[in-house]
Amino acid sequence: MTDVQNLDPLAPEIRGGRFSLFDLYRSHILAGGGGVIENRVFENCVIEGPALVLVLDGTHFDGVDFGPCGGDMGGMLFRSLNGTMAIGSIPMRACTFRNCQFHNLGFTGNETLLKTLHEQVQTTG
Repeated sequence: MTDVQNLDPLAPEIRGGRFSLFDLYRSHILAGGGGVIENRVFENCVIEGPALVLVLDGTHFDGVDFGPCGGDMGGMLFRSLNGTMAIGSIPMRACTFRNCQFHNLGFTGNETLLKTLHEQVQTTG
């Protein structure tokens, strides 16, 4: 795994890295990036959990391998019971993921996003 210390946590593009999303998030905050990772491009990265990603407006997935989930994306999607907050998640806004692999990540967001991911994403066994 790429040591997150070798990545610029505020870089607008990260290409080809292998890192823990939580480590990137913590480094992002410590570097003054605030509580939301936004306006970033991740390409050909392996992004590892465990972590829960709060997918916010403008985030896109292109050619992403969401990882093994027994063929049912529903096992990695989570819904807030109050519908307004996702405490403990890592918020990502206006980020693009191209040809990335995710390992042990869960996802949450608005109802439209959850439905789209559940119905349209092909997963591995």
